[in-house]
Amino acid sequence: MTASESWLLGLKTAESSDVLTETERKNLRPMKAGLLAAVCVPGCGQPQLRFFADFLSLSIITNGRIRGARDMSENGWTGEGVGGGVDALGRHTLFQHLLPELQRLVSKATSTWKTRFESSVRSYHSAQLQVITDRVNNVIPDLETYLPLRRELSGLYMLLDLIELCENLTLPPMDDETFSKFNALKQLAADIIGCSLDVVAFNDDQVQGNRHNLITVIMTHKRLSLQGALNLAGVLIKRMFDSFVETEKSLISAPTAPQTNYLGNGSLSSYWNWVSLSRLATPPASPPRSTPDPSNGANGGDLAHLGDLPSYVHTFRDCVVGTINWAYETELYFGKKGEEIRTFGWVFLNPQNDGDGEERS
Repeated sequence: MTASESWLLGLKTAESSDVLTETERKNLRPMKAGLLAAVCVPGCGQPQLRFFADFLSLSIITNGRIRGARDMSENGWTGEGVGGGVDALGRHTLFQHLLPELQRLVSKATSTWKTRFESSVRSYHSAQLQVITDRVNNVIPDLETYLPLRRELSGLYMLLDLIELCENLTLPPMDDETFSKFNALKQLAADIIGCSLDVVAFNDDQVQGNRHNLITVIMTHKRLSLQGALNLAGVLIKRMFDSFVETEKSLISAPTAPQTNYLGNGSLSSYWNWVSLSRLATPPASPPRSTPDPSNGANGGDLAHLGDLPSYVHTFRDCVVGTINWAYETELYFGKKGEEIRTFGWVFLNPQNDGDGEERS
């Protein structure tokens, strides 16, 4: 048992009851949040890795609670008019347990960072409330409404803010065009992660009656069959990934180091194939971060003016590729068959919504 798991199991309410439900406690180890932290923030030290394991564990559990919330009383936030930032997280039934560490981290943050983090938390909170409101009112949002909602539900913006703070990253001065590309890349990372996890979570979501899922949204509003919705989801995710690659190239035009695959096989350029709709292919691992050699022309001196921008871009990529690899390793989506599915691509969909019960390749 990891230190993070032990800490989570020991969390108590003010009434000395366990903070986590029995199911949540049982799922801690199979969840493998520590692995998710390691692949999303591969360069951090042990104390930071522990913090991100705690944060991601609480994020995953919170997501599960929102997916199953029956009314607004189960939204997890306390107090009137929850704002943003660390103070807001301190009024969340789960994140409040990270408050001391969050306060320590934020004590060294700039006012610009604090403002951005407040916005990230506020958007995350609003998205969660919207999901519950839709469920209470029996609303399935259309695709144009759902995509930005799913982006905020991912919690990626909060995670990226915290990675920036822990790794002491600072954005260099950027013109309007470069800044717009930077924000677009961050948005694409959140879109790819959210939509990809919707695909792997669809089987469980349909069983639980959670209709805030990309596949359900497409089936409902595009009037497509399950296979048709999967096909369209694959097209959308491929477009997102293609846009991510092109935007990344336009931000950092110099070549990057060859990839080293930590968890699977494949190249970054073919990453999108993992969700090729009837078959799940193996996604790649993120390439190792390298320090440019200042004497090496475009690989070095030409990148010097970019400051920490390449590190931000690598972080976005680490989170995208790391999350998809983690989806096979965690038992939340495929149970103990993740490696089998990674290798052979066979998936069984629940017969409730797929009555033929056939194996899909």
